[in-house]
Amino acid sequence: MWGAAISRFASLFDSRSSTFLDDPVFAGIRARDLDDGQHRNPTNNPVYFTDAFLHRPEERSQEFRSAGFRAPGLLAIEGPGGLARDCNRLWSNPKQRERLLDAVRKVESEQVALRASSHIMAIARK
Repeated sequence: MWGAAISRFASLFDSRSSTFLDDPVFAGIRARDLDDGQHRNPTNNPVYFTDAFLHRPEERSQEFRSAGFRAPGLLAIEGPGGLARDCNRLWSNPKQRERLLDAVRKVESEQVALRASSHIMAIARK
């Protein structure tokens, strides 16, 4: 069984890389995301995303265990590869792509990578 989740930190990452960082309306949305993991969009602005529950890595793990699964493996979906300035160039070159994937595989389950990713994947068995 596997399941992906949006990280509680996704809005912070997105606002840092977009025009939302100085947006006072989005600041309230982002603050709640960080406080309680509930992304609530009280506006009609689709750019602010839809209502959603967001997760910390340990919360995602607990959900799987509560559903009767063994302790899941957690993986960062974005992370070092997505942070590369020239990710598209690296990806288009087969040798560079393999080097990038090798580096990502080495850290994708590290706590720092999980917390630096906008999405988290949990994989477990019953």
